[in-house]
Amino acid sequence: MTSTTSARNQAVAAAISQFGKVARLRELLALGISTRQLRGAVEQGTVVQVARGHYGLPGVSSMDIHLASYQARRTCLSRVSELGLWQLHEPEKVHVAAAHGRPIPGCVVHKRPAGQTLMGILRQCVACGSELEGLITLESAVVAKMCTIFDLQVEFTRRGDRAARAIVEMIDPQSMAITETVGRYHLRMAGHNVQGQAYVRNAGHLDLLVDGVLGVEVDGREFHDTENGWREDLRRDTMYVLRGVWRLRIPAEVVLYHPEIMLAWVSQALAMIRSAPRLR
Repeated sequence: MTSTTSARNQAVAAAISQFGKVARLRELLALGISTRQLRGAVEQGTVVQVARGHYGLPGVSSMDIHLASYQARRTCLSRVSELGLWQLHEPEKVHVAAAHGRPIPGCVVHKRPAGQTLMGILRQCVACGSELEGLITLESAVVAKMCTIFDLQVEFTRRGDRAARAIVEMIDPQSMAITETVGRYHLRMAGHNVQGQAYVRNAGHLDLLVDGVLGVEVDGREFHDTENGWREDLRRDTMYVLRGVWRLRIPAEVVLYHPEIMLAWVSQALAMIRSAPRLR
C-alpha cells in the first residue's frame, strides 16, 4: 500500500468516525469522500460495508450493524462514552436517533435527524437520565472543554428547561473525575457544604472538602496503584497531618456505586471532629 493510498483510506475512516462507528454513503459523499475511495478502503480492510449504503470501522459491533439496517445510530445516553464523556451506567436499552421515529427492537427511539449536534445529545441525556446522570454528562462536557457553562445556560432557556437549568447550576468546572462529581452530588444532597479541589498548603488539592473541616480523597487504581502514586500519597498523607487536616480515603467504587457507605463514613468522621478537643 502506497503512502497516498494509506492517506486516502485514513481519510475515509476519519470521515466515518465523525458519525460514530457507522456512516451513510450520502453523508460520506457530502464530506468529499468518493465512491472510488470507499471501494479502495473496503478492499484494504480499512473500513467495512455493514449494510446497503452504510460503512463502518473495523470491529463495529453487531448492534451498530443492526442500527444501520434500521437507518438509526446511537444517541443520548448511548453516545456519551463514544464522545469521551463520563458515564456511571450504560442504559438498559440502546438509545438511538432515527428520522423515521419508528420502533426498533431493543432500542429507545428518539425521532431525530441523523446528524445531531453535541447540544442536541446533551439535551436528550438530561431529558432521559436522572438528575445525577445529567450532571455527570454536562459537567464532563464542560471539563473536556467541549462546551462552556455559558453555552449550556444559553441552550437551556426553554419553558420546560427548569430541571436542566438546576443541573447547570450544580456544575463545577474544576472537577477532575466522575468520582468527584458523584461524591459531591451525594454529599450536597445529604445537606453538606462541599468544595471541590480545595488547596492545602504543601499537600496539594483535596478532591472534596466537606463542611470546611473534613477532606475526602477518592482513590482509583488508575492513578494511585503505581509506585509514584503510592509515594505521592504517603507524602500527602504526612502533609495533611502536619497541617491538621482530617481526611478520609474512600475507594472509587464506593463513591460511585455505594454512596450510602460514603455518607455513613463522612457522618462518623464529622461526629468525631465535633467531639475532638480543640487546640488553643
